[in-house]
Amino acid sequence: MAPEEAIRAINIVKRYGNFEAVRGISFDVKRGEAFALLGPNGAGKTTTVRMLTTLTNITSGEAYVNGYSVKSEGLMVRRSIGLVPDVSNLYEELTVEENLNFVADLYDAPRENVKMLLKEFNLPAKKKFGKLSSGFKRRVAIAAALVHEPSVLFLDEPTNGLDVHSAKAVRALVRELNKTGMTVFLTTHNMVEAESIPQRVAIMKEGRIIAEGKRTELSKLIGKGVRVRLRVEPVSNKLIEALLQYGPNFDEGDLVFLIGDVDEFIEEICRLRRTLGFKVLKLSTEAPGIEEVFIELTGNDRERPCHCGGCPL
Repeated sequence: MAPEEAIRAINIVKRYGNFEAVRGISFDVKRGEAFALLGPNGAGKTTTVRMLTTLTNITSGEAYVNGYSVKSEGLMVRRSIGLVPDVSNLYEELTVEENLNFVADLYDAPRENVKMLLKEFNLPAKKKFGKLSSGFKRRVAIAAALVHEPSVLFLDEPTNGLDVHSAKAVRALVRELNKTGMTVFLTTHNMVEAESIPQRVAIMKEGRIIAEGKRTELSKLIGKGVRVRLRVEPVSNKLIEALLQYGPNFDEGDLVFLIGDVDEFIEEICRLRRTLGFKVLKLSTEAPGIEEVFIELTGNDRERPCHCGGCPL
């Protein structure tokens, strides 16, 4: 019977000479789950993927993918996974179809799979890979990783270098793959990705995992309560003065607060509404975002991950 965990890392370390790129990290990824390693460049994310996919040796510790030991059953691991590296490894001079057929032959996969992926991903079969846009190149790379029908898909910075629209399309594609039951393991420094794709996130810094969990679980670690967005009309000086105790911030026309006791805050808004006579246009609550958690836990604004839709930074 297959293990419940699709991926299991046990105190894995990667050392290059005297430098430890990954410093003894452990985590599990359940079957059918989408899991992300979030962190700045140089945190050890890519090195972790390279160890789990057998591209580089584990210095110490152990890891299992689909129940196979990464250290002693590398061939079985490679047969059971798909990998989309941060830089494409496909051939520029071959057409899309020729690239996919080549990968299919490597894995002894039926070429019918290629025809199916060309159709499902809406790929230009006869166009040379080198002539494609960056967004289509990434789609082809994902298709190539799926030719042999793996149960686990690894994606290293899947939208790095893409424009906003291409990045959005790739994220939608990854979400759809996960909905089919595929286990997805991705690395990213992109906040949109970290918020929208994975069910669980591990925050990585300087080769270590400093926090792990669902978004709601991570938000509790920083003890900042709930974010409240308030839009009123008119916004008077008296209202702002009355709300200064809650530390208001302005964001696109909204007053934004981080509140510990939401019920008490709403009662105060109702009281102020009666006395000052403003109209409430919007009132919503949400947990602190992943970016806030990251900044709070790392304590370093210079390592703030990217929060745009897609960029090469």
